[in-house]
Amino acid sequence: MMKLPNLAGFEGLIDLDRRGVDIRPTLLRVLTDQYLHRRAHTPDEERQYTELTLRLLEETDVPARAAVASRLAPHACAPRAIILRLARDVLTVAEPILRLSPQLTAADLDAIARERGADYAAIIAARAAPQPARQGGSQARPTPAPAAVRANLPPTAKPALPPRPQPMAMLPAGGTADASTPRAPLPDIRPDMQAKELCGLFFAASSMERRLILISLEFVPTAPVLPVPMRQTDIWRFESAALQHKTEAVLGDLERTLGISRRMASRIIEDDMGEPTVAAAKAMELPADVLQRILLFMNPRVGQSVDRVYELANLYAEISTDAARRLIGILREADPPDARSPKHVALWQDAVEQARTALSDITRRAPMPRREAPTIRPSERAVGGDRR
Repeated sequence: MMKLPNLAGFEGLIDLDRRGVDIRPTLLRVLTDQYLHRRAHTPDEERQYTELTLRLLEETDVPARAAVASRLAPHACAPRAIILRLARDVLTVAEPILRLSPQLTAADLDAIARERGADYAAIIAARAAPQPARQGGSQARPTPAPAAVRANLPPTAKPALPPRPQPMAMLPAGGTADASTPRAPLPDIRPDMQAKELCGLFFAASSMERRLILISLEFVPTAPVLPVPMRQTDIWRFESAALQHKTEAVLGDLERTLGISRRMASRIIEDDMGEPTVAAAKAMELPADVLQRILLFMNPRVGQSVDRVYELANLYAEISTDAARRLIGILREADPPDARSPKHVALWQDAVEQARTALSDITRRAPMPRREAPTIRPSERAVGGDRR
């Protein structure tokens, strides 16, 4: 396997394969993220990464390939063989490569447009659209579209301008804000604030502001909520469901353990930045290594950056359990669970079924000791015969 730097803390990733977890999508994202951390690579590193990635691309699903394409598209150091493979993938995967990759030549674009048809040709044509004027008043000259692109475009199709970049929700590491940088309000945690207002404030905040909110909650004079205690078997079941992308099982465990609604549980695990998942894990007192694996596997938008996973792991160590549980209490109050819903009515039935399954497993693993039949004396047989 390729040796890449900064993989400390993820040595157990390969071992998950023995537990029946499909690690290929996550392994593909992690290796790509680590490859892009270095600007220069030896020929051996380039060859190993290319061979491994091409093999993983054939064995992973569309979301994993699309995440890798988005990461590799703007980089001039991306291996050309991988770029050409991604550029001919399904449109969801190929689009960022066709729009942004500097590795694609005019001949490559012409060949792809001929092979893949009008939809690909329309995206390629956007590369030839005039760019916005520069600061000096000059305008970038458009690159002529290949002949195959023009031939594959529908008669009424017009090259679309590339999408305008959206403002970042958080500053990059070491960055400074300027007058044009949008800023979310600073956290102002007060006991008299309504739960819905606090919930909206938390989910609208940037990563740094979420951290400040969680730290501030440690000093709020309210009692933290107490979740349902989790045994080791419960933690193992929850982690296994997350690693295998069994979303319904994960949502059900969050509902039962934290006492939150299904909508709030979905909002926690689908958050693009990951702090709600960290808070939920801290409130449930999950081990730190379990949280790392969940962050890598459960939400590809969070797990595609190893650095981001490390940041969230540090946040987990930094905040207190009481602060996380106070946040869960706010989320619970902001969107109370409906006790009349069929899913909450069936919680007891789920618990009974899980207990039956556990007892069945224990019975198979440890058979009951064999009991000897009682000895019947002749006199007892005679008495029994008289009774009949």
